Formats: sequence, structure tokens, C-alpha cells
Amino acid sequence: MKRYIKHLGIAVVIIGLLLFVVHVVLHIHGNVVLFSGLLLVLGGIILFVKGESAASIHSFNEKKDKK
Repeated sequence: MKRYIKHLGIAVVIIGLLLFVVHVVLHIHGNVVLFSGLLLVLGGIILFVKGESAASIHSFNEKKDKK
């Protein structure tokens, strides 16, 4: 389950970057799309880091139990 959190984080970052591109390409006036893209990128980074740390802790515990 922890592995999917990393993939979800990457997907959210990609969606946030796509919102940035949409904002620039379509010349949308206002900052709603820009700030939602920023929030998605930051949230995706947090999810990815949490998933990475959870996966590393899980693998460390498995190696420790085998010894």
C-alpha cells in the first residue's frame, strides 16, 4: 500500500504542472489555476516524500526481522 502513495504523489505533481502549462498557454486572467497548480505540486511532493520514507522504514524493518 505504501508504494502507491509514491505513485499518487508523482501523479499529483504532474497534474499540477499541467495546470501551470494551461495557465500559461491559455493566458487565463486571475490566479486560481496558478495557485491550484502550486498547491497540487506541493501536495504531491509531500505525498511522494511521505511514501518514500514509509517504504524505506518498512524495508528496514523487514531486513531487521530477517537477522
